[in-house]
Amino acid sequence: MQNVQELYSTSISQMPASEKLKLAAMILTNLANVAPKSEQRQSVRQMVREMPAGRLFKTSTEADEYLEQERDSWDR
Repeated sequence: MQNVQELYSTSISQMPASEKLKLAAMILTNLANVAPKSEQRQSVRQMVREMPAGRLFKTSTEADEYLEQERDSWDR
């Protein structure tokens, strides 16, 4: 079996742009159908938990206090 670079050089690079786009769409559709559901969609909570810095506020009260201080600073 040819590796990806050889395949591209010998076949895909020779295709018209419209055919390359069709191929790209087919590959992306296939990848979307193959990926596990957990990789396809994450909740906002999960994304925040996975952020390197973690959460800035531990409680909603802390977040509310911060936002109130920010709003107050706008009025000055």
